[in-house]
Amino acid sequence: MTYLLYIIIFVLLLYIASLLYIIYGFIQLKKKSVNNSNDAEQKISIIIAARNESENIAKCIKSLIHQNYDKNNFEIIVVDDHSTDDTILIVEEIIKDTTHFITLHQLTDRLSKKEALKQGIKYAKYSIIATTDADCVLPENWLKIIGNNLKYPTSMLLGPVTFLDEKDFLGAFQFLDMCAMQGVTFGLAYHQQPVLNNGANLSYLREVYHKVGGYDNYETPSGDDIFLLEKFKSQQQQILGVLNKEFIVKTDSKKSWNEFFHQRMRWASKASHYKDKLMLLFSMLVFFQNLIILFIYGEMLFVEEMRFTDIILIMSKWSIDFILLFLLSSFFDKRKRLLYFIPVQIFYPIYIVLIGLVSKFYKFKWKDRIFNE
Repeated sequence: MTYLLYIIIFVLLLYIASLLYIIYGFIQLKKKSVNNSNDAEQKISIIIAARNESENIAKCIKSLIHQNYDKNNFEIIVVDDHSTDDTILIVEEIIKDTTHFITLHQLTDRLSKKEALKQGIKYAKYSIIATTDADCVLPENWLKIIGNNLKYPTSMLLGPVTFLDEKDFLGAFQFLDMCAMQGVTFGLAYHQQPVLNNGANLSYLREVYHKVGGYDNYETPSGDDIFLLEKFKSQQQQILGVLNKEFIVKTDSKKSWNEFFHQRMRWASKASHYKDKLMLLFSMLVFFQNLIILFIYGEMLFVEEMRFTDIILIMSKWSIDFILLFLLSSFFDKRKRLLYFIPVQIFYPIYIVLIGLVSKFYKFKWKDRIFNE
């Protein structure tokens, strides 16, 4: 038991040290993420890959039309991935009613979000590519911040993403989970060691995109953003994270646990293709730390003499987690979601271990397609 306790303490200390490194990076990046440049606007191509987004696509495009940016300096490219609803009709109606440059293209012989993005880049006219998702709402200064920050030697820009609304426990769980991922994204980006990004708020130089070989060829329904990040990082391209509240992209949270788990299993399905050593090590650390917490839960119930030690171990992990989540929820102006911190922390290890194991063989559904990675 003594040796097992030493292992548990070692993993916990490694986890705490990693989060302290991330927290420091997040704080420092937030301090420097202010850019009020009045330089001439750059020209930007915005690409939206859409499939069955009739409920969302209009508000997404309208938020782009109302950008605080000269309409002659950006284009909107929508690529439809075999939608079976009214997505195409809605986009066509918007195109008729606006003077902004919006084009609609359709995938024919191939499918997937990744293929839609590839096709969008082929039609893009400008040197800066900005991507977002069809269910997102973009802040009015989104393009201005991209144009101010995405300049040589920077070749990729990472932006923050949060949810439009999340009221109950499921919503709070998704928000705090997203906060943890955003903390890792920007904390490590400050150290020039990014391992995560989000295609809902991502931009990069088209020239560098082609230089690194474009999107990957993995047959995965997810991961276009992270695998592209890996390529940029492996070729020593400069990647910048921007923590500006006027740069926050908002998207819808999942409305049911079933939708949420299918989304997270889709995200987890790409893990076997990771090549970034830091990403692999950090993923393993998070998984085993949460597996240990499950072990501690059981030990607290059945081994009375270890209960005090177990409480100390759990509180140590919760404390460092709380600091990170407090910083992120403060950035997003949603500190009230921390009222769910304890129930989320209790459930979180179960969620992490379950997703990590089940995603290896379970068939999941996304956009009316079934996958089994």
